[in-house]
Amino acid sequence: MYKFLLLLLPILLFSKFQVTTTLPFEAHIIKKIGKNHIRIKTISNSFSNKNLKLSSSEIQSLSNTRAYFTFSLKEEKKYEKMFLKANNKLNIVNMSDNIEKLKYKGVDNPYVWLDPILLRTVAKNIYAVLTEIDSYNKDEYKANYELFLQELDKSFLKTKKRLIQSEIYNIFVFDERLDYFTKRFKINVYKKKKRVLSALEIKPLVEEVRINEIKVIFTQERENLLYAKSLSGNSNIPVKTYNVYEELLFFNLSNITQNFLSK
Repeated sequence: MYKFLLLLLPILLFSKFQVTTTLPFEAHIIKKIGKNHIRIKTISNSFSNKNLKLSSSEIQSLSNTRAYFTFSLKEEKKYEKMFLKANNKLNIVNMSDNIEKLKYKGVDNPYVWLDPILLRTVAKNIYAVLTEIDSYNKDEYKANYELFLQELDKSFLKTKKRLIQSEIYNIFVFDERLDYFTKRFKINVYKKKKRVLSALEIKPLVEEVRINEIKVIFTQERENLLYAKSLSGNSNIPVKTYNVYEELLFFNLSNITQNFLSK
């Protein structure tokens, strides 16, 4: 028996444990700290505001991991209930715990991952959970965590330096997705309703653009394009798109920043 346990011990120590998350960008952030010690199951390869219809076997597979990491998106809350019904011992980890949230229409804005400073707290939350699950590799998690913090600090300073060169300080948006990014880097946001403008609204719009020196309309890619074109066509300012769910974190922050620099 003891010989069997001794033979089994190395396998247990060096085997990967599994966790669940919703989208690839979340897996990318978790991997920054977990590296090769964890295996991550993602629910979907791309964002949809409609939850997937998971089979019972898929629900069992996704809920029988060590934790479900989320940012508490509206869609993720539905998955939480589904997974807890299948496994009431599943550890639900809100990666944005201990962050003071901005409010949008009376509810918490979950899109904290576009702020490199707030991501330091996200990293701390992930690190705490991984070391609790797998204390044997805690030193490696700590090293990965500290390296990730350095990357976040460099990203913040680089983004701030690049945005100093921008002439865009005021933008139109349709929702709350860019709120943390714009607040961190002191960009003024003017939220517009998701609708096509009437003829009577054109003159006030032109005046609003002139007075506030609004230079760009930002919208999530493949969303609100009809409304964005209505604004753009009647105000003569360009539309720029971004993807808040882009898998590669620092690539995404760089792309969004570039949108403030290119005409």
